[in-house]
Amino acid sequence: MDYYLKLFTLLLVMLLSCSVDRSDTQHFQSPQFGQFSAGIKKINGVSMVGSSKPIDETEFKRLDSLHVNFVCLLPFAFVKSGKPKIYYNEDFQWWGERPEGIAACIKMAHAHGMQVMIKPQLWVSDGKFTGELSFESTADWEHFERDYSTYLFQLLSVADSLDAAYFCLGTELSYFVQARKSYWENLIDSARKVFGGKITYAENWDTYQDFPFWDKLDVMGVNAYFPLSDAITPPINELLKQWDPHYRQMKNFSALKSKPILFTEYGYRSIDYAARRPWESYTDGIVNLQGQQNAYEALFQKFWNEPWIAGGFFWKWFDAHTPPDVPINLDFTPQNKPALEVIQHWYRQ
Repeated sequence: MDYYLKLFTLLLVMLLSCSVDRSDTQHFQSPQFGQFSAGIKKINGVSMVGSSKPIDETEFKRLDSLHVNFVCLLPFAFVKSGKPKIYYNEDFQWWGERPEGIAACIKMAHAHGMQVMIKPQLWVSDGKFTGELSFESTADWEHFERDYSTYLFQLLSVADSLDAAYFCLGTELSYFVQARKSYWENLIDSARKVFGGKITYAENWDTYQDFPFWDKLDVMGVNAYFPLSDAITPPINELLKQWDPHYRQMKNFSALKSKPILFTEYGYRSIDYAARRPWESYTDGIVNLQGQQNAYEALFQKFWNEPWIAGGFFWKWFDAHTPPDVPINLDFTPQNKPALEVIQHWYRQ
Protein backbone atom coordinates (compact mmCIF):
# COMPACT_ATOMS: atom_id res chain seq x y z
CA MET A 1 0.00 0.00 0.00
CA ASP A 2 2.83 2.42 0.90
CA TYR A 3 4.49 1.66 -2.41
CA TYR A 4 1.37 2.55 -4.45
CA LEU A 5 0.76 5.66 -2.37
CA LYS A 6 4.31 6.87 -3.00
CA LEU A 7 4.01 6.05 -6.69
CA PHE A 8 0.71 7.95 -6.97
CA THR A 9 2.21 10.96 -5.16
CA LEU A 10 5.25 10.97 -7.45
CA LEU A 11 3.09 10.80 -10.58
CA LEU A 12 0.87 13.62 -9.29
CA VAL A 13 3.87 15.87 -8.63
CA MET A 14 5.27 15.14 -12.09
CA LEU A 15 1.91 15.88 -13.71
CA LEU A 16 1.52 19.21 -11.91
CA SER A 17 5.06 20.30 -12.68
CA CYS A 18 4.60 19.58 -16.37
CA SER A 19 1.32 21.48 -16.55
CA VAL A 20 2.95 24.84 -15.80
CA ASP A 21 4.99 26.30 -18.65
CA ARG A 22 7.56 28.70 -17.27
CA SER A 23 9.79 28.83 -20.31
CA ASP A 24 8.34 32.11 -21.58
CA THR A 25 7.84 34.01 -18.36
CA GLN A 26 9.80 36.12 -15.93
CA HIS A 27 8.23 35.95 -12.49
CA PHE A 28 8.12 38.87 -10.09
CA GLN A 29 9.33 36.83 -7.14
CA SER A 30 12.23 36.41 -4.75
CA PRO A 31 12.77 34.69 -1.41
CA GLN A 32 12.40 38.04 0.36
CA PHE A 33 9.32 39.39 -1.38
CA GLY A 34 7.42 36.27 -2.34
CA GLN A 35 5.65 35.66 -5.61
CA PHE A 36 3.73 38.64 -6.95
CA SER A 37 2.46 37.76 -10.41
CA ALA A 38 3.51 34.35 -11.63
CA GLY A 39 3.39 33.97 -15.37
CA ILE A 40 3.77 37.65 -16.31
CA LYS A 41 6.71 38.84 -18.37
CA LYS A 42 8.73 41.91 -17.56
CA ILE A 43 6.88 44.80 -19.15
CA ASN A 44 9.20 46.31 -21.76
CA GLY A 45 6.88 49.13 -22.65
CA VAL A 46 6.56 52.39 -24.54
CA SER A 47 4.16 55.31 -24.06
CA MET A 48 2.74 56.20 -27.48
CA VAL A 49 1.63 59.75 -28.11
CA GLY A 50 -1.92 59.75 -29.49
CA SER A 51 -1.60 60.40 -33.19
CA SER A 52 -3.17 63.49 -34.71
CA LYS A 53 -4.25 61.37 -37.72
CA PRO A 54 -5.02 57.68 -38.30
CA ILE A 55 -1.93 55.49 -38.43
CA ASP A 56 -1.27 52.04 -39.83
CA GLU A 57 0.86 49.13 -38.66
CA THR A 58 4.05 50.85 -39.82
CA GLU A 59 4.35 52.47 -36.40
CA PHE A 60 4.15 49.12 -34.64
CA LYS A 61 6.69 47.56 -37.00
CA ARG A 62 9.11 50.25 -35.84
CA LEU A 63 8.54 49.12 -32.25
CA ASP A 64 9.09 45.45 -33.14
CA SER A 65 12.79 46.08 -33.66
CA LEU A 66 13.05 47.50 -30.11
CA HIS A 67 11.63 44.28 -28.59
CA VAL A 68 8.73 46.22 -27.10
CA ASN A 69 6.13 43.83 -25.66
CA PHE A 70 3.72 46.39 -24.17
CA VAL A 71 2.25 49.64 -25.48
CA CYS A 72 0.69 52.33 -23.29
CA LEU A 73 -2.03 54.34 -25.04
CA LEU A 74 -2.81 57.82 -23.73
CA PRO A 75 -6.40 59.04 -24.20
CA PHE A 76 -6.03 62.58 -22.87
CA ALA A 77 -9.01 64.55 -21.61
CA PHE A 78 -9.03 68.28 -20.90
CA VAL A 79 -10.16 70.40 -17.99
CA LYS A 80 -10.03 74.14 -17.31
CA SER A 81 -8.43 75.12 -14.02
CA GLY A 82 -11.10 75.55 -11.35
CA LYS A 83 -13.88 74.27 -13.63
CA PRO A 84 -15.40 70.81 -13.07
CA LYS A 85 -16.31 69.95 -16.66
CA ILE A 86 -14.09 67.36 -18.38
CA TYR A 87 -13.81 67.46 -22.16
CA TYR A 88 -13.23 64.12 -23.86
CA ASN A 89 -13.94 62.64 -27.28
CA GLU A 90 -14.40 66.14 -28.67
CA ASP A 91 -14.08 67.07 -32.34
CA PHE A 92 -10.93 69.08 -31.64
CA GLN A 93 -9.09 66.05 -30.23
CA TRP A 94 -6.53 63.94 -32.02
CA TRP A 95 -7.55 60.60 -33.53
CA GLY A 96 -5.21 58.62 -31.27
CA GLU A 97 -6.76 60.06 -28.11
CA ARG A 98 -10.36 59.19 -28.95
CA PRO A 99 -12.08 55.79 -28.57
CA GLU A 100 -11.90 55.09 -32.31
CA GLY A 101 -8.14 55.56 -32.36
CA ILE A 102 -7.61 53.72 -29.08
CA ALA A 103 -9.52 50.70 -30.41
CA ALA A 104 -7.60 50.68 -33.69
CA CYS A 105 -4.26 50.89 -31.89
CA ILE A 106 -5.17 48.04 -29.53
CA LYS A 107 -5.91 45.82 -32.53
CA MET A 108 -2.67 46.76 -34.29
CA ALA A 109 -0.62 46.20 -31.14
CA HIS A 110 -2.16 42.76 -30.67
CA ALA A 111 -1.43 41.91 -34.31
CA HIS A 112 2.24 42.50 -33.53
CA GLY A 113 2.22 40.40 -30.38
CA MET A 114 2.18 43.38 -28.03
CA GLN A 115 -0.08 43.80 -25.03
CA VAL A 116 -1.71 47.10 -24.12
CA MET A 117 -2.26 49.35 -21.14
CA ILE A 118 -4.80 52.19 -21.39
CA LYS A 119 -3.72 55.17 -19.29
CA PRO A 120 -6.20 58.08 -19.24
CA GLN A 121 -4.64 61.44 -18.35
CA LEU A 122 -6.01 64.89 -17.66
CA TRP A 123 -4.54 68.03 -19.19
CA VAL A 124 -5.24 71.23 -17.26
CA SER A 125 -5.64 74.23 -19.56
CA ASP A 126 -3.33 76.64 -17.71
CA GLY A 127 -0.58 74.07 -17.19
CA LYS A 128 -1.44 73.50 -13.53
CA PHE A 129 -0.11 70.25 -12.09
CA THR A 130 -2.88 67.64 -11.98
CA GLY A 131 -1.78 66.59 -8.50
CA GLU A 132 -3.06 69.94 -7.21
CA LEU A 133 -6.42 69.84 -8.99
CA SER A 134 -9.19 70.80 -6.54
CA PHE A 135 -12.61 72.45 -6.26
CA GLU A 136 -14.22 74.78 -3.74
CA SER A 137 -17.72 73.36 -3.54
CA THR A 138 -19.20 69.91 -3.07
CA ALA A 139 -21.34 70.50 -6.15
CA ASP A 140 -18.25 71.08 -8.27
CA TRP A 141 -16.53 67.99 -6.88
CA GLU A 142 -19.58 65.86 -7.67
CA HIS A 143 -19.82 67.31 -11.18
CA PHE A 144 -16.14 66.57 -11.74
CA GLU A 145 -16.50 63.02 -10.41
CA ARG A 146 -19.46 62.30 -12.69
CA ASP A 147 -17.49 63.52 -15.69
CA TYR A 148 -14.39 61.58 -14.64
CA SER A 149 -16.41 58.36 -14.29
CA THR A 150 -18.04 58.89 -17.70
CA TYR A 151 -14.59 59.46 -19.22
CA LEU A 152 -13.07 56.36 -17.62
CA PHE A 153 -15.92 53.92 -18.14
CA GLN A 154 -16.16 54.76 -21.82
CA LEU A 155 -12.53 53.66 -22.09
CA LEU A 156 -12.88 50.72 -19.71
CA SER A 157 -15.55 49.34 -22.02
CA VAL A 158 -13.26 49.64 -25.04
CA ALA A 159 -10.36 48.11 -23.11
CA ASP A 160 -12.38 45.13 -21.91
CA SER A 161 -14.04 44.43 -25.26
CA LEU A 162 -10.64 44.27 -26.98
CA ASP A 163 -8.78 42.40 -24.22
CA ALA A 164 -6.38 45.12 -23.13
CA ALA A 165 -4.14 43.68 -20.43
CA TYR A 166 -3.97 46.69 -18.09
CA PHE A 167 -6.01 49.76 -17.28
CA CYS A 168 -4.62 52.69 -15.30
CA LEU A 169 -7.38 54.51 -13.41
CA GLY A 170 -5.61 57.85 -13.16
CA THR A 171 -2.33 59.72 -13.45
CA GLU A 172 -0.83 61.99 -10.79
CA LEU A 173 -4.09 62.99 -9.08
CA SER A 174 -2.86 62.97 -5.49
CA TYR A 175 -5.06 65.78 -4.10
CA PHE A 176 -8.16 64.39 -5.81
CA VAL A 177 -7.48 60.95 -4.31
CA GLN A 178 -6.86 62.23 -0.78
CA ALA A 179 -9.82 64.63 -0.80
CA ARG A 180 -12.35 62.17 -2.22
CA LYS A 181 -11.38 58.76 -0.89
CA SER A 182 -14.87 57.27 -0.91
CA TYR A 183 -15.21 58.12 -4.59
CA TRP A 184 -11.93 56.38 -5.41
CA GLU A 185 -12.75 53.29 -3.42
CA ASN A 186 -16.05 52.96 -5.27
CA LEU A 187 -14.35 53.72 -8.59
CA ILE A 188 -11.91 50.84 -8.16
CA ASP A 189 -14.66 48.42 -7.16
CA SER A 190 -16.84 49.48 -10.09
CA ALA A 191 -13.97 49.22 -12.57
CA ARG A 192 -13.37 45.62 -11.47
CA LYS A 193 -16.93 44.77 -12.49
CA VAL A 194 -16.41 46.14 -16.00
CA PHE A 195 -12.80 45.32 -16.84
CA GLY A 196 -11.38 41.81 -16.66
CA GLY A 197 -7.71 42.73 -16.93
CA LYS A 198 -5.29 44.10 -14.37
CA ILE A 199 -5.84 47.52 -12.82
CA THR A 200 -3.32 50.05 -11.57
CA TYR A 201 -2.93 53.77 -10.91
CA ALA A 202 0.03 56.05 -11.72
CA GLU A 203 1.27 58.25 -8.88
CA ASN A 204 4.09 60.76 -8.94
CA TRP A 205 7.54 59.77 -7.68
CA ASP A 206 7.26 61.88 -4.50
CA THR A 207 3.75 60.84 -3.39
CA TYR A 208 3.37 57.18 -4.39
CA GLN A 209 3.56 56.02 -0.76
CA ASP A 210 0.54 58.18 0.13
CA PHE A 211 -1.90 56.50 -2.25
CA PRO A 212 -4.36 54.72 0.09
CA PHE A 213 -5.66 51.96 -2.16
CA TRP A 214 -2.67 49.97 -3.41
CA ASP A 215 -4.10 46.91 -1.67
CA LYS A 216 -7.06 46.99 -4.06
CA LEU A 217 -4.89 47.16 -7.22
CA ASP A 218 -2.72 44.62 -9.03
CA VAL A 219 0.51 46.59 -9.30
CA MET A 220 1.69 49.93 -7.91
CA GLY A 221 2.28 52.51 -10.63
CA VAL A 222 5.08 55.04 -10.13
CA ASN A 223 6.03 57.81 -12.56
CA ALA A 224 9.76 57.52 -11.96
CA TYR A 225 11.05 61.05 -12.46
CA PHE A 226 13.26 60.98 -9.37
CA PRO A 227 15.84 63.80 -9.10
CA LEU A 228 19.31 62.26 -9.17
CA SER A 229 22.14 64.61 -10.10
CA ASP A 230 23.06 68.26 -10.61
CA ALA A 231 25.78 67.35 -13.10
CA ILE A 232 25.57 68.57 -16.69
CA THR A 233 26.33 65.05 -17.93
CA PRO A 234 26.18 62.73 -14.92
CA PRO A 235 28.28 59.56 -15.29
CA ILE A 236 26.57 56.22 -14.88
CA ASN A 237 28.38 55.33 -11.65
CA GLU A 238 27.23 58.59 -10.02
CA LEU A 239 23.65 57.99 -11.11
CA LEU A 240 23.71 54.44 -9.72
CA LYS A 241 24.85 55.80 -6.37
CA GLN A 242 22.19 58.52 -6.35
CA TRP A 243 19.52 55.93 -7.08
CA ASP A 244 20.34 54.08 -3.83
CA PRO A 245 17.94 55.84 -1.40
CA HIS A 246 15.05 55.74 -3.90
CA TYR A 247 15.83 52.10 -4.67
CA ARG A 248 15.75 51.13 -1.00
CA GLN A 249 12.55 53.06 -0.38
CA MET A 250 10.73 51.43 -3.29
CA LYS A 251 12.05 47.97 -2.50
CA ASN A 252 10.89 48.24 1.10
CA PHE A 253 7.52 49.62 0.06
CA SER A 254 7.05 46.79 -2.42
CA ALA A 255 7.79 44.29 0.34
CA LEU A 256 5.41 46.06 2.73
CA LYS A 257 2.55 45.92 0.22
CA SER A 258 3.52 42.54 -1.29
CA LYS A 259 3.04 44.01 -4.75
CA PRO A 260 5.40 44.82 -7.61
CA ILE A 261 6.10 48.37 -8.74
CA LEU A 262 5.46 49.31 -12.35
CA PHE A 263 7.18 52.38 -13.76
CA THR A 264 4.07 53.76 -15.45
CA GLU A 265 6.36 56.44 -16.88
CA TYR A 266 10.12 56.76 -16.95
CA GLY A 267 12.47 58.74 -19.15
CA TYR A 268 14.80 61.68 -19.60
CA ARG A 269 15.17 64.57 -21.99
CA SER A 270 18.26 64.84 -24.17
CA ILE A 271 19.38 68.04 -22.47
CA ASP A 272 22.03 69.30 -20.05
CA TYR A 273 21.17 68.40 -16.44
CA ALA A 274 18.77 65.70 -17.65
CA ALA A 275 18.72 63.93 -14.28
CA ARG A 276 18.34 67.04 -12.09
CA ARG A 277 14.60 67.66 -12.49
CA PRO A 278 13.60 65.01 -15.02
CA TRP A 279 9.88 65.81 -14.82
CA GLU A 280 10.38 69.22 -16.45
CA SER A 281 9.09 69.25 -20.01
CA TYR A 282 9.44 72.75 -21.40
CA THR A 283 12.62 74.27 -20.01
CA ASP A 284 15.06 75.47 -22.65
CA GLY A 285 18.62 74.22 -22.70
CA ILE A 286 21.48 72.67 -24.62
CA VAL A 287 21.19 69.34 -26.42
CA ASN A 288 22.99 66.57 -24.52
CA LEU A 289 22.54 63.10 -25.99
CA GLN A 290 25.11 61.51 -23.68
CA GLY A 291 23.31 62.70 -20.56
CA GLN A 292 20.08 61.07 -21.70
CA GLN A 293 21.89 57.88 -22.66
CA ASN A 294 23.67 57.65 -19.29
CA ALA A 295 20.45 58.21 -17.36
CA TYR A 296 18.65 55.42 -19.21
CA GLU A 297 21.55 53.02 -18.75
CA ALA A 298 21.72 53.67 -15.01
CA LEU A 299 17.99 53.12 -14.57
CA PHE A 300 18.12 49.80 -16.40
CA GLN A 301 21.20 48.63 -14.51
CA LYS A 302 19.61 49.50 -11.19
CA PHE A 303 16.12 48.11 -11.68
CA TRP A 304 15.49 45.92 -14.69
CA ASN A 305 16.73 42.66 -13.18
CA GLU A 306 14.87 43.21 -9.92
CA PRO A 307 11.97 40.78 -9.39
CA TRP A 308 9.88 43.42 -7.59
CA ILE A 309 9.97 45.74 -10.61
CA ALA A 310 7.24 44.74 -13.06
CA GLY A 311 8.84 46.78 -15.85
CA GLY A 312 7.77 50.09 -17.27
CA PHE A 313 6.89 52.40 -20.14
CA PHE A 314 9.49 54.84 -21.44
CA TRP A 315 8.24 58.34 -22.21
CA LYS A 316 7.57 58.74 -25.12
CA TRP A 317 7.12 57.78 -28.80
CA PHE A 318 5.88 59.95 -31.68
CA ASP A 319 4.38 58.74 -34.94
CA ALA A 320 5.19 60.31 -38.29
CA HIS A 321 2.13 62.61 -38.17
CA THR A 322 2.65 64.08 -34.72
CA PRO A 323 5.76 66.16 -33.95
CA PRO A 324 6.69 66.96 -30.33
CA ASP A 325 5.85 70.25 -28.66
CA VAL A 326 9.52 71.19 -28.28
CA PRO A 327 12.46 70.62 -30.66
CA ILE A 328 12.90 66.87 -30.91
CA ASN A 329 16.59 67.08 -29.97
CA LEU A 330 15.56 68.41 -26.53
CA ASP A 331 12.48 66.25 -26.05
CA PHE A 332 11.96 63.12 -23.97
CA THR A 333 11.67 60.83 -26.96
CA PRO A 334 14.74 58.62 -27.53
CA GLN A 335 13.89 58.30 -31.22
CA ASN A 336 16.97 58.66 -33.45
CA LYS A 337 19.17 59.15 -30.40
CA PRO A 338 21.82 56.94 -28.73
CA ALA A 339 19.46 56.26 -25.81
CA LEU A 340 17.34 54.16 -28.15
CA GLU A 341 20.16 51.62 -28.45
CA VAL A 342 20.26 51.34 -24.66
CA ILE A 343 16.52 50.62 -24.55
CA GLN A 344 16.82 48.08 -27.35
CA HIS A 345 19.65 46.29 -25.55
CA TRP A 346 17.77 45.93 -22.28
CA TYR A 347 14.43 45.09 -23.90
CA ARG A 348 16.13 42.33 -25.89
CA GLN A 349 17.15 40.43 -22.75
